[in-house]
Amino acid sequence: MMETYAERLQKRKERKMSNYDMDEIERERDRNAFASAKVTIPEDSEAVVNVELPDKVILKLALQAHERDITLNKMCKIVLTSSLKDLEYRYEHQSKPQVLKEY
Repeated sequence: MMETYAERLQKRKERKMSNYDMDEIERERDRNAFASAKVTIPEDSEAVVNVELPDKVILKLALQAHERDITLNKMCKIVLTSSLKDLEYRYEHQSKPQVLKEY
């Protein structure tokens, strides 16, 4: 049986027709791959920071460092890192209740 020109055009059109579901899946995969590419900073990395503190605070830090037998710089680093961890914890676990509204 011979096929007509209209049938041939229809077959060509079906072959050329894009699979929109697969295209969407590929686009989603590309978006997820891009979103999952995160920049990580090693935790042991250090930076130089100039901090001005009152003499009373420096004296307290120096005494604490002396009791622990470490340098003042190490004591300042310990205080800063523990403060940041505490700040992160308080941010994630807020003490004031939140009102959740459903619409």
